[in-house]
Amino acid sequence: MHWHRLAAFLFGCLILGSAFMIFVATQNFGTVDRVLAAPPQQAEQMFQTLGEGNARLLLRYLAGEENRLFFQSWEVAQIVFAVLLTGILLLPIKSRLLAGLSGAMLIVTLFQHFQVTPQMISLGRAVEFGAGAGSAAYNQFWRLHGLYGILEVVKLALLVIAAAILLFAKKAKTPEAIAVESNFANQA
Repeated sequence: MHWHRLAAFLFGCLILGSAFMIFVATQNFGTVDRVLAAPPQQAEQMFQTLGEGNARLLLRYLAGEENRLFFQSWEVAQIVFAVLLTGILLLPIKSRLLAGLSGAMLIVTLFQHFQVTPQMISLGRAVEFGAGAGSAAYNQFWRLHGLYGILEVVKLALLVIAAAILLFAKKAKTPEAIAVESNFANQA
């Protein structure tokens, strides 16, 4: 089996997924402002009934719920991909360095999923409906949000470094590759 190709594919999935989640997270709350600035006529009537402040709160809550669902789902996917990737890098490929980098990414993801994200979810809901700027919940939410962002950058850096090592490091030639090169050279 082509273990290097499978590992490269998993690295690509993780890197692309992370980039996509960065895009989603930044766009969901921006969509609230775009919808409120130019709502369809039916929505505009509903927003007037709710009042601009309540409409904004409701839409921000919806955007927050979407982000929470996306982050939790992506974290579970990252855990599965990272377990597979670490296993492939450790067993068939036998690279402790790459497996260590992938394992570190897995540990960071597990920490996010079981420690940071649950607290952010709880505090995020409190902030969206009442805990205003300056409150303890608001300040703690933004500290956790900053930590989450730093951890995402760390994971992405680990992935890019490990993928670069996998793709650009010189590989020892297998007996099969040597035989193919030999046959090709003899035919030429």
